[in-house]
Amino acid sequence: MEIRDLDLLYLEDAVSLAQENYEMECKHVGGLPDLNYMVYFRTKLEKLFKSGNGKMAFENNNLVAYLAFGDIFNINEQGDKGATSPLFGYGIRSENRAVTIGKLFQYVAKELCEKYAQSLRINIYAHDIEVLQTYIMSSFSMDVTDVIRDVTEPFELNKCQDYIFKELNKEELKFYRSDIMEFYRGSINHLRMSPVFYHCRYFLPLEDRFDDFLSDDMRIFAAFDGNKLIGMIDSEPGRDAFITGGKGTVCMGDVFLNPDYRGRGIASQMLKYANDKLKECGIKTICVTHGTINPTARGFWDKYFQNYSYTMTRQIDSNMLGIIQPI
Repeated sequence: MEIRDLDLLYLEDAVSLAQENYEMECKHVGGLPDLNYMVYFRTKLEKLFKSGNGKMAFENNNLVAYLAFGDIFNINEQGDKGATSPLFGYGIRSENRAVTIGKLFQYVAKELCEKYAQSLRINIYAHDIEVLQTYIMSSFSMDVTDVIRDVTEPFELNKCQDYIFKELNKEELKFYRSDIMEFYRGSINHLRMSPVFYHCRYFLPLEDRFDDFLSDDMRIFAAFDGNKLIGMIDSEPGRDAFITGGKGTVCMGDVFLNPDYRGRGIASQMLKYANDKLKECGIKTICVTHGTINPTARGFWDKYFQNYSYTMTRQIDSNMLGIIQPI
């Protein structure tokens, strides 16, 4: 195997590898759109290749794999740097995917560290098991997962009695503002506790977050016990053209439920109600991104959705950045 720098002369070969990898994941995840993304991959990979943060692998002078990261960026006010490889940032056509991605990462990581990129993030397909295990063995840890469902997939649920499900308009959202903010506060405090331990500082101050629910793009589906708001779930269009950005796809954010009503299947019924309403509007798939460390999120979303990608992270020891000199 020969390792070379990224070269735009092989852009079309890399685009084909990206499409092949996507189609491999589609075989495992029925909710993924059966689409040709080569135009999208070509545009995005050209930018990645121009950044120069990556390598290609060749066998018999044929491109068999590539690994590319975007531009190195500052991750905090102290000037620490990081780099991210998106989901289309790797492609492999090799019988031994583990050895191939391992060799590519070895070369790419060396150059990233010489450029003082300390925080590395990579995105991989959830069912690319050999690649996933290679990164785990290379000290990467899980961060978030992307999941998807086809809205035509049935829900096997026991019907909730005596609860009302409806979509809220903006005036109703304003009327229930205090209840909604209590839901949000409870969600934030949940993330701050064990085992997640997330600081949530980016969600503060809480009072400023209410306007997010009033966005014209956001739809809110709610559960009521009589006139009492007991839960809600939100959805909005995706922002990226790959998988989540199509006209037939929406993304869901959070599920909020009054603690006194948990364990009754209300959240699942609320999700089904939202799913059916979105289906009536022509939506074909729903996507969610959630933290893998959160057992509540895993237990809920992964019951009704299929994983199609993972984001993994690794922090390089700051003492090992730059050109490493022999001792």
